[in-house]
Amino acid sequence: MSTLELAIPTDGDSSKWTDREKALVEAAGLVSRGNLAPRPTVEAFLSHCHRTGLDPIARQIYCIERGGKWTTQISIDGARLVAERSKQYQGQTPTEWTADGITWVQVWLSKDNPAAARVGVYRAGFQAPLYAVATWDAYNAGSPIWKKMPALMLGKCAEMLALRKAFPQDLSGLYSAEEMDQASPSAAPISEPQTAVQPPAPEVRQPSRDWLVDANAAKSRDELRPVYAAAQEAGDLDVALADGRSLKEFLWELRESLPETTEDIVDAEVVEDAPAAEAADWPVAEIPNGDES
Repeated sequence: MSTLELAIPTDGDSSKWTDREKALVEAAGLVSRGNLAPRPTVEAFLSHCHRTGLDPIARQIYCIERGGKWTTQISIDGARLVAERSKQYQGQTPTEWTADGITWVQVWLSKDNPAAARVGVYRAGFQAPLYAVATWDAYNAGSPIWKKMPALMLGKCAEMLALRKAFPQDLSGLYSAEEMDQASPSAAPISEPQTAVQPPAPEVRQPSRDWLVDANAAKSRDELRPVYAAAQEAGDLDVALADGRSLKEFLWELRESLPETTEDIVDAEVVEDAPAAEAADWPVAEIPNGDES
């Protein structure tokens, strides 16, 4: 029994895993921010491990999450190992780079980035090497390592493409970190920092005058109407007050509490203050008894 079979669980059901298997699964990248990858991802990863015979502890194969999406990746050494174990691998051409697509060199010495890289893989039964080309525009991730070693990174992409082209049965669906760097949300080419455009703050309108003083001074609806008309003409009816109401809402609520005219106030006061009428002493009529003339 191989070391791989002893270390990696064969079932995606985490409830059946030993503590050792859980630790190894986490080391393989299937745990992100304390959460285990979805069951289909776990099953697919374990299947890739047992199918290819690659060791996740040696980082020949591992899982990674990018923007909520999980991907199984292999290292370039892991891909070379799969090709070698197939017994059909017969070597490959040296990596070559070009700046114009015409002249190819096996050593990149220019300070400029290469425009493309290519690698050919020999497989038994084929008369010519299977070439694959990786272009700078397609794979440059703009990350520090791509800036530091542009030729090496692009060459790995070309080699991985060629190996997968030569051994599709063994490497289909498996990609290297160099190939997937450009798929990372943070891998966009670095440009000059730009200040985020903030939405303009809502304009706080100030009323043209203190309408509350004028409104509270009104003793009737007749006196309040000119205040309302003036505020409307000034365009201040929609101004928000401290309690959240608009000036228009305040004026309408105040209107409901006022009498129609000031005369109504006077009449009401007169009626309220008038003394109560005393009960009248009605005279009792004397009715003649009929005996007197």
